[in-house]
Amino acid sequence: MKMKQKDVYIAALEYGESLLNKGEKITFSKLQKHLEDEGYSFNPESKEQLLRDLAREAFYIYVSGDENTWKNYPSNLNIEGYSKLLNYKELKEARDSSRKAKWYAIIAIAISIVTLFTSIYFSIQSLNRDTTINNKQFKIIENIWNSLKK
Repeated sequence: MKMKQKDVYIAALEYGESLLNKGEKITFSKLQKHLEDEGYSFNPESKEQLLRDLAREAFYIYVSGDENTWKNYPSNLNIEGYSKLLNYKELKEARDSSRKAKWYAIIAIAISIVTLFTSIYFSIQSLNRDTTINNKQFKIIENIWNSLKK
């Protein structure tokens, strides 16, 4: 089986959800055709077994009796399949959020580092300069000193 971008199971569940939302039924034949149209190809030995398991697990299409009957039996995405799809979407969303949070954290740390070095630079510059006090500043300090002495 050659897979495209997504797992075949997720692709089938999403297709089942889209049909469910449209109010349409799904059949084994429809599911197989959709997956093949989406670019999934299956080797002959595993194709039938995989699709049968998928149909039984996610769609309650039971494989028994005449092949033409069960392959065209209309069904819907079942609650277990829908629940698995929701869990997958939540996990995918959580991973995306985690990735974004990681980048925000990296940017915040980089800004902090730049700020730290900028602060150190200006502190060193300030320490290396001579301190000058003009007469007005000296008078203010002198007045404060005299008021404290009293």
